[in-house]
Parts: sequence; structure tokens; C-alpha cells
Amino acid sequence: MLIFAGGSTLSTLRLLVIHDDAGREFAYTAGAEKIISAAQENDWTNISIKNDWIEVFPN
Repeated sequence: MLIFAGGSTLSTLRLLVIHDDAGREFAYTAGAEKIISAAQENDWTNISIKNDWIEVFPN
């Protein structure tokens, strides 16, 4: 997925939602270290449910 989305020369929205908040839903970051690291190295926008979700869905 990262290769497909990151390889285009067209303008795209490249973001990764990181499901890291067990209080809101199941946190399933275990095993996702490689994709999270690759997204960060390629300047993707990373959205943490734990830290950023309030900006997306305010109470």
C-alpha cells in the first residue's frame, strides 16, 4: 500500500491512522511497527487515535 500510494507523482493525501487507544477501541499497534516506521520515513501524516482523534472528532 505504501509503495502504491507513495510512488505517484500526483498530489495525494498520504496518511496512516494508528489505532493506539485501547480505551476507544482495540489497540492493534503490535506488529505494525514496520508500517508505522515506513510511513514516518516517507513523510506521511500519522494520526494517532490516542493523541489526535479529538481534533478529528471533537466531543
